[in-house]
Amino acid sequence: MKFVGVILITRVLGPSKYGAYVSAFNIYQYAATIGFAGVGVYLLRHEGDVPELSFGTAYSILLLTGLSLLATIEFGAGVLANWSGVSGFEPVMRVILLGLPLQLLSTPASVRLERKLDYRSVAMIEILGQVAFYVLAVPLVILKFGPVSLAAAWVLQQTVTCFAAHAAAKTLPHFSFDRATARRIFQYAAEFSVANWIWQARMLVNPLVVGPALGAQAVGLVGMTVGLLEMLSIIKTIAWRLSVAVLTKFKSDYARLRTAVTEGMELQVLAVGTILLGFGWTGQFIVPRLFGPRWLGVMDLYPYIALSYLTQAAFNVHSATLSVVNRNRGLAVYHVLSVTIFASVAYLAVAKFGIVGYGYAEVATVPAYIAMHIVLARVVGSPDYRLATIWWLGAATGLFCKFSLWLSAAPFIALATPISVRKLRTYLHDRIKRA
Repeated sequence: MKFVGVILITRVLGPSKYGAYVSAFNIYQYAATIGFAGVGVYLLRHEGDVPELSFGTAYSILLLTGLSLLATIEFGAGVLANWSGVSGFEPVMRVILLGLPLQLLSTPASVRLERKLDYRSVAMIEILGQVAFYVLAVPLVILKFGPVSLAAAWVLQQTVTCFAAHAAAKTLPHFSFDRATARRIFQYAAEFSVANWIWQARMLVNPLVVGPALGAQAVGLVGMTVGLLEMLSIIKTIAWRLSVAVLTKFKSDYARLRTAVTEGMELQVLAVGTILLGFGWTGQFIVPRLFGPRWLGVMDLYPYIALSYLTQAAFNVHSATLSVVNRNRGLAVYHVLSVTIFASVAYLAVAKFGIVGYGYAEVATVPAYIAMHIVLARVVGSPDYRLATIWWLGAATGLFCKFSLWLSAAPFIALATPISVRKLRTYLHDRIKRA
């Protein structure tokens, strides 16, 4: 349903109207990232049973931050609209913000389910919310209500999710306040959330840098490209969550951590690289047929942003390891460096080179991963980069085959090297053994 819904919505709206939604949604998402304020992390990692007073304090903090952010952004929506220069931005922003308090208030109920390991309910709630979104969004878009349709559908999704989470957890929101609990929650926010706040600031570059320079159509194309890559590289998100859970079991054994980082890096590059290459080589035929010819500009951006996602995948386990060994400050240093480079290059390159300048900015962030390596190496030692580098170079080169078909041979050459052949034989042997 989601796949069909995305196709219908993007074909009808087109890049410009979709760009209005993307601009508002990115700002909304960053506000939500701040609004969670470390509450979920605190409740989830709390040792032993969580007192009801802590849940009540969490609800109070979330409601206060949600309403404060809603009021602040509603008040400044006109200023943001003038800055972004994206047509249709302001009405979308004003509507979508109504979902923010509901999204935040879903957190304590969701945490109750996760602490019980009731992931089936968590998954069903997510599916139910998605269904609610498309059930409303698709008809409204077809009826020509424009990008506001998506904002209204998002509010409905958060409403359904909030009610469903509380129903599944068999609880209701209740509000109380305990200073000691609030202090611990904010300490968790400082330790675990600040690095994420910095990293997520990169989502503001599209609406606040690309929008003013190039307008709604460019924002829509960038948003669509990023959205496609998020779906194509979903493996790295799943792998990060699993890595944190697994690595925690032997976080004091640095030799095992180095081995895990090395093997995780190789598998991530191999898996994500294969998917990204597959779409990169066929996207010019798929995109116009599925989403319409107005979206073909996505493929001009694709190789540059895909290169960034490929590199993220390679360093995914690095990030998870640093989180497990509580080196969040070091991770924050990398995030500051990466986001600063990204925003600065985008500001200069978009103005000079147009929409592809956003892609150049993504590529410019790749050397910043050296900072993450340095932090990791100081803590657990350096992983073995040899095989992952060969595969990364092959996939990275293959992504740019539009400039020369000969470049598409690079991934196969990388896989044919002796070190690659030995590793692939090991994978095959292990697979046969398990079967």
